[in-house]
Amino acid sequence: MSTSIIAGCGFLGRALVAQLIMQQQEALCLMQSKQSEDLISALGMPTERLDFDQADQLSAINTKDKDIYYFAPPPKTDDSDQRLVNFLARCKVAKPRRIVYISTSGVYGDCAGEWVNEEAELKPLTARAKRRVHAEHCLLTFCKQYNCEYQILRVGGIYGAERLPLHRLAAIKVIKPEQAPYSNRIHVDDLATVCLAAMSVKHSNEIYNVADGSPSSMTDFYFSIADRSQQPRPEAVSLEAADTELSAAMLSFIKEARRLDISKMQQQLQPILRYPNLQAGLDYCFDQLKAKN
Repeated sequence: MSTSIIAGCGFLGRALVAQLIMQQQEALCLMQSKQSEDLISALGMPTERLDFDQADQLSAINTKDKDIYYFAPPPKTDDSDQRLVNFLARCKVAKPRRIVYISTSGVYGDCAGEWVNEEAELKPLTARAKRRVHAEHCLLTFCKQYNCEYQILRVGGIYGAERLPLHRLAAIKVIKPEQAPYSNRIHVDDLATVCLAAMSVKHSNEIYNVADGSPSSMTDFYFSIADRSQQPRPEAVSLEAADTELSAAMLSFIKEARRLDISKMQQQLQPILRYPNLQAGLDYCFDQLKAKN
């Protein structure tokens, strides 16, 4: 019987499953899409497809004394996360051992490119980040009331071979390199490693910034991908022209510059990151893509 549950088994969940298999561990994988179910089933892990928005569908899931990796994203409405509320309602009658929750570094809002540790004030700007703040609050309240262990991971941008924007580079605009603000990221395999460390470490009830420790910029990210795929680099515009030239998604990155201090993660979780910077991670991504072709 599985002692772990991965709630929301998509991009990150698949990376975690791969590492669990290497360690000869099993987890019950919960997901909403048939595509994710098929991918995980092919790897030999038990799956169950359900709708996280429907509380009654969670009632049959046995969460008692389990290790829960909660990766399900919030719904794209309001400033709250009803999906997590539904899941925690189930956990009230079947208390897990520990919950590792994936949050976002977006909860810090704009920090003008300064280094940010876990003690920084939460100043979410986007609806997405506000949902994560709500989710963190719900989790902390639940764990305190029901004496359940937790670990909250505030993660930078997640990338991997299957998520590279290879087919839409021509439609992207970025900020000129000399003006591009800082952003943070981590390869999905390294994030899965951090999740395992957060679940297995003896101490709990902590919040960690998670990134590769080498902040760069979104411009560097897209330029590096273009160069490696031998495509033209995206058009670069001035910071002053950003509001009229950039997409809403890109603007959200540009207006929230910060550098994540990951010293707490390094000292307490001590994960071995295979890709400590963007270039190392992209080397591996393109090796994977080459091997598939």
